[in-house]
Amino acid sequence: MDEHNPARNLLLRETFGVLSTISIDVAGYPFGSVTPYCVDRAGSPVIYISPIAQHTKNIMADPRVSLTVVEKQDSDDVQAHGRVTCMGRAVQNDSDRDAAERYFRHFPSSRQYDRTHAFSFFRLELIRIRFIGGFGQIFWVAPDEFSLRNPFSPAEETRIIQHMNQDHAEVLYRLAGNGSKLVGVDAEGFDLLSRDQKIRISFAAPVATMEDARRAFVEIARRRA
Repeated sequence: MDEHNPARNLLLRETFGVLSTISIDVAGYPFGSVTPYCVDRAGSPVIYISPIAQHTKNIMADPRVSLTVVEKQDSDDVQAHGRVTCMGRAVQNDSDRDAAERYFRHFPSSRQYDRTHAFSFFRLELIRIRFIGGFGQIFWVAPDEFSLRNPFSPAEETRIIQHMNQDHAEVLYRLAGNGSKLVGVDAEGFDLLSRDQKIRISFAAPVATMEDARRAFVEIARRRA
C-alpha cells in the first residue's frame, strides 16, 4: 500500500482549496482566496483564474503559491479534518487543451469563461506537500511520491467516459443518483458529477490498462447492484 495515498486521495476527492499567493498590495504577506481545481494527467493541480483577480496579479509577480485543501466532514471540529497543503510554482499553461478539457468536465459552467473572458489555466508545479490526517498521520511528501500519472491517454479516458455515460447510465445512477455523469478516470478511481457535486469513488486496487479499468468498473457495479 502506498503510504502517501491518503494525502493524494484527499486532493483527488475534493474540488476547492485555499490558494495562497504573495501579495503585491501588502508586500510580503500571504493572500488567501478560495479556488476550484482539478488535476491534470500528471497528477498536478490545475486552476483556472481571471487576469483581473487579485491572486492572478500576485502570481504574475511571484509564482510561489500554496493550495490548502480541507476534508469535508459533518463535525465542527476542524482540527479533526484531514488537510493537505501543496506548495509549488504556478505556471501559466493555456496550451494544454487536455488539461483544459478535464477541468471543463469537472466544472461545466466554467466552459463559458473560455469563450467570453480572458481566463487562463495555471498548473501548480509542486515543490513539497504537507499532509495532516489525524493523530500519527502528519508528514511531508515529495512531489514524486505524491503525484501519480494517469495511465490513460486523453483518447482512452474519453472512450471510458463515453462508454459508461452512454451504455451504463444505470450503474452511475446506483452510484450517485439521477443524472450522474462520469467526468474523469485515473489509476486509483473515478469522478462522477451529480447535481454539480463531485463524487469520488476509489478502485479496490490501482489500474494500469483499459482491461484493468473494465474489470474494476464491473466489480463496483456488482457490489452496488
